[in-house]
Amino acid sequence: MIGAHPDDIEIACGGSIAELSDAGNTIMSLIVSKGERGGNSSSRLIEATKSAEFLGINKVEIMDFPDTKLDQFILEISKKIEIIVNELKPDMVFTHSIHDLHQDHRAVHDATLRACRNLSTILCYESPSTTQDFQPNVFINIEQYVDIKIESIQKHKDQNKKKYVQPEQVYGKAIFRGAQAKLGEAEGFEAIRINLQI
Repeated sequence: MIGAHPDDIEIACGGSIAELSDAGNTIMSLIVSKGERGGNSSSRLIEATKSAEFLGINKVEIMDFPDTKLDQFILEISKKIEIIVNELKPDMVFTHSIHDLHQDHRAVHDATLRACRNLSTILCYESPSTTQDFQPNVFINIEQYVDIKIESIQKHKDQNKKKYVQPEQVYGKAIFRGAQAKLGEAEGFEAIRINLQI
């Protein structure tokens, strides 16, 4: 799981993370900035760790690239991600979509694709700043996990006044994506490529 800011991953795929964790998968969360421009960085780091523990993420690494300026460090970010990818050899990677208005999210998308060029499964997730060009073609059923996702987002108390983290908005998005996938609640992803184990 790779995100630009401390709450990006939970907002995008907290339900999928909880489900993957319950299925026995080892999960690492890599956060590229401390989110200092969007809130109190000290609080955000503590909250990110608590939220990760709640979801069952095995390891959290938070880098210190400058919030809102990640587009100036794409190569450096990519090199750091590649070191971790070569060490862990993940089966799949989740990251931001290119269809996103936030420059940090697009930068992390670009850096991830460079660093993960040899991996067989890369899924791009939805954030509050994705555009209408975001067209998910992979869905994960989170019917049993939507409440866990909401609780994981609420651990980020520094951000809890923002509209898009309110439970009704998170739940509404899950219902919308679920309807697209003929499910109750779901999270949607754009597949860069996906390797199905059959």
